[in-house]
Amino acid sequence: MKSLQKQKLRKILMKNARLFQMTIKDKKDGYFMKEDFHLFTLIENEIFSWELQITIDCATEGRIHSMMFLHPVVITTTTKSKYIEFANVANLYLASAMGRFWVNDDNDFCYECYIPEFLLEYEKELENQLFDKPFAHFRDCLSPLMKMKDGEWDSEYAIKYLTELRENGYVDNQEYNLW
Repeated sequence: MKSLQKQKLRKILMKNARLFQMTIKDKKDGYFMKEDFHLFTLIENEIFSWELQITIDCATEGRIHSMMFLHPVVITTTTKSKYIEFANVANLYLASAMGRFWVNDDNDFCYECYIPEFLLEYEKELENQLFDKPFAHFRDCLSPLMKMKDGEWDSEYAIKYLTELRENGYVDNQEYNLW
């Protein structure tokens, strides 16, 4: 990615870091990290709050690579298959999002996307793909992820919640013992 394009991306990231109340580390500022940018924020709903980290790298064959993941890790080797099952169902509801949920080898529950560089010319759509859509979908998954982490829900119950939320646009928190 050329310097001018990285500057354009940096500007978009800085704007959205303020909007989403994120801390941002930029490789150009002397941070020693693999990716070009690393962002930190909280993902929260009315009940739960957890740290969300985002890595963004520009050196991926004409594409911008972004990965969002919960920190600290919520998945164990025992629960990994249940989170994979949940991620597979969550992917059914992503519609026009360019990314996908998955569980990586480090047991991170991730949202990962590869965005074509040409979207730098379409700032609103780039913001949609890097921030708006992933945050909205991650937020919808937060209650099931936390309940699975605590062992209160199995993957079937988490999937039932997510399916009801995505198909109806809401869930009755009392039905799911969410207060």
